[in-house]
Amino acid sequence: METDTLINQEPKTSVKPQVFIEKLVFNDGKELLIDCDSIVVFTGANNCGKSQVLKDIETSICSGIKASLIVLEGTDVTLEGDIWAFKDGKIKETPDGGYILENGYKWDKRYMDKAWQAKALSHLTALFVTRMDTESRLTVSKTQNSFDAITGTATNPIQRIFLDDEKEQEISNYFYSAFGVNLIVDVGGGTKIPLFVGERPHMPSGKDRVSKVYREELIKLPILDNQGDGMRSFASILLDTFTSERNITLIDEPEAFLHPPQARLLGKMLAKNGCKKRQLFISTHSEDFLQGLLDADNENVKIIRINRIDNINYVNILENNEIKRLWSNPLLRYSNILRGLFHSKVVVCESDYDCLFYKAVLDSIYEIKGETAPDILFTHCGGKQRMKTVVSALVAVDVPIVAVPDFDIINDSGEFKPLISSFGIDWNNHIGNHMKEVYDWLNANQSIKDNIKRQGKNGLDGNAIESYRQVEQICNSSGLFIVPCGEIECFNKNNKSKADWVYSEILKPNFATDPVLNDARAFVQSFVDYQRIRN
Repeated sequence: METDTLINQEPKTSVKPQVFIEKLVFNDGKELLIDCDSIVVFTGANNCGKSQVLKDIETSICSGIKASLIVLEGTDVTLEGDIWAFKDGKIKETPDGGYILENGYKWDKRYMDKAWQAKALSHLTALFVTRMDTESRLTVSKTQNSFDAITGTATNPIQRIFLDDEKEQEISNYFYSAFGVNLIVDVGGGTKIPLFVGERPHMPSGKDRVSKVYREELIKLPILDNQGDGMRSFASILLDTFTSERNITLIDEPEAFLHPPQARLLGKMLAKNGCKKRQLFISTHSEDFLQGLLDADNENVKIIRINRIDNINYVNILENNEIKRLWSNPLLRYSNILRGLFHSKVVVCESDYDCLFYKAVLDSIYEIKGETAPDILFTHCGGKQRMKTVVSALVAVDVPIVAVPDFDIINDSGEFKPLISSFGIDWNNHIGNHMKEVYDWLNANQSIKDNIKRQGKNGLDGNAIESYRQVEQICNSSGLFIVPCGEIECFNKNNKSKADWVYSEILKPNFATDPVLNDARAFVQSFVDYQRIRN
């Protein structure tokens, strides 16, 4: 019913108002249910929509179903408590009978009540949602104005730790873990509240933190305002995350300005020490930050991989049980393979020398054309027997992946079948009969079978070669590219070891144009051009 009369100023309940997202609906139709303690992490290649989804979340809360969104179709929001229970601090009555919000916006009470009931919060959004981009994070930890600690209300993180010694010490401890120095609030700075970094001054007996002798030592320390972007950004995230009363925090690229160990530590801190009844939505392009989140073993972490194709942002949702399964594998935990979440494609090879050679060939192809090479991560798994594990892990998070094993993978069906299966190829229905022809021929030609790694598919003959061509076509269509000449050294056969051969080849002055490597270039271009067909 339409209500134009002012509502009784007393809150209906004394329950603090809170806002939570209970569901995200993406523009590819997928939905993600979220509880009130969730940490949702968005990953993907450049320009896939990681940062945009944070803006969409804020816009949707602000505007409701009428929002104009890009990555999302919408959100379902849950409101708890009564907006008027905020009245003493976040919402203040003005002499003319209106209301002014904590963010300075003036609003008529009737519209505020309607916005709360309609779940389209408009300017009330700022009372419940914080969005921290790379630019704003450099200002949160700057020196703030002081306030009346008795009758006033703390309106920013520095004012909150000014009032709370335990919270200041907690944040200082986190800061020390990252930089080896304390973060100290100056409680006796008069009209300003600065933060200092360094060793906390000794407190003389009978003195306190506002005493002259203590402050004389404190102000000798460097002030945070004058420190590097890394320190200030790290401090800002700690301050906001661990002091804010807002239920929803949106953080864009928290790793910005940080060295890898600090990014990893920050991820672990946020996941391990996150506040209850608080939702974190994070966009990241950092493997280190993501590893820190996973190290914390938080039950409420969800990872979303976004792939943008044309105007649709396809998402793959990795739930906590899947995260635990993947992260328990040392191959994934202690390698750079999870970096693939942030690239448009991953090429997994048997060894680092394979990666080095293929990457050099790729770069030379595009340098000759005067173009930028595609965003591809080359990574190795330490042998063909582990390749299936990497493929399965990255397929699970919807990362486009190509595997490039040596030709002798076909010799061992015990290794070949699981690798085939990891790409979704059914051995019995797709290639079983063809491979029987190949195996029958190899068993009848043992001398070739024993040396197949140096000959590749050209070592086959008769019905075996035609059968293998069918297998190769099926494999290539799914992302599995078996080295056609056997192994990389056979693109230009010699008796050098793989390491010596790779270095001697890529250091040649004519490496980019040497006709001997034309087959290698064609092979690399084939798996670079591979495009997965979405189901």
